[in-house]
Amino acid sequence: KAGKSTLINAILNYELASTHVTPETAALTKFQRADKNFVQISFYTDEEWAELWKSATKVDSGIFVRDYTTLNADSVKGRYLNHRAIITVCADKKSLKGEIGRWTSSKSPLHYFVKEVLVGLKDFALPEDIVLVDTPGLNDAVEFRSNITRRYINQANAVLMCVKAESMTGTEAATLQRVFDNTLGKREKVYVIATQRDTFNDPVEDWEAQRQEWSKYLADEICYGSEKLTRKNLVAVAAYLYTALEAYRAGDLDKDKRKVLKSFLVKMDMELSDLDARFEEIKNFTNIQFLYDKLWREVILNAKAEKIDDIKLRYKNCREDIAKVMSQKKLAQEKIISDTQRSLEEIRVERDKKTAELEQAQQEQLELADFVSNLKLATVKRIEGVTEAVRNAGNESVRS
Repeated sequence: KAGKSTLINAILNYELASTHVTPETAALTKFQRADKNFVQISFYTDEEWAELWKSATKVDSGIFVRDYTTLNADSVKGRYLNHRAIITVCADKKSLKGEIGRWTSSKSPLHYFVKEVLVGLKDFALPEDIVLVDTPGLNDAVEFRSNITRRYINQANAVLMCVKAESMTGTEAATLQRVFDNTLGKREKVYVIATQRDTFNDPVEDWEAQRQEWSKYLADEICYGSEKLTRKNLVAVAAYLYTALEAYRAGDLDKDKRKVLKSFLVKMDMELSDLDARFEEIKNFTNIQFLYDKLWREVILNAKAEKIDDIKLRYKNCREDIAKVMSQKKLAQEKIISDTQRSLEEIRVERDKKTAELEQAQQEQLELADFVSNLKLATVKRIEGVTEAVRNAGNESVRS
């Protein structure tokens, strides 16, 4: 509720992004140039839904589950989980808005199962390769959806962080810090947008005082870390006032927009009759055109160069990852070879040991055979000697 969708509508110059209650922006919504107006609805898979539901049921307040039950969303869940994308071509922006509302309205059970909404516009105000993304808030009650936003902060060329101009509480400050933490050091791509600057009692002086307070915090090292970058990237806008002015010029001023215009004019000591004469002055006060031009100069014109840099960085990271993996593989292979060589050496030592033992046994066997042969020969000679002696002794006795 900080005015993200209202700001996108002002940039698109048409109220396509829903500006109602928080669940309206639960599904990520993208806007891009196309050769025809269309709405493409993508749905969660069973696995994604299980993760989302687990995240939702952890919330203490239980608002998500309560509303889900009240709308009896379970009765249509089976029809839309894992459903292929639905594309609807629309004749004009009015029918586009109706189609978007059909799938994202918090009063419809369908919005729970919508993962992403892609809106193609024939008269999109930005180049063809630029995508404007309306994300869930970082403080979304369901962490699963906040995590989607964090990933986009990481990947985006520019991040427009919307904070109400009259409010910079501890919660907003903590959220801002998380945004900067998710930019991978690219702080310059964060634009802090102070929204609803027209709601101050004195829209000019009150914002100036507030801007000075904000600047002290944003210039700190945890955010921009620079007063110069803070001055450059802190922009105050009045998006709904801009939309009301465009509606007035088109002769389509409804009750809510008339109320906003009249309230602002009173604060600026103007009458409704002064509006025509001071139209451009008030329009400039909204800063929407200023922001658009600024983004064009600083982001869009550099988008292609950044894309090339991103590709180079990804290539470099891939090379480093591959080199790391190959190094790990090499070490593992070297260890295997080392272990193998060590095993072979152990086998060789054992073989030499056994060979030596065998040779020694064979030598001992030869020696034993020689010993037995010699013993046998000596024994025969001894027996022959004894026999000869006995024979001689017998002959002597006969002669006697």
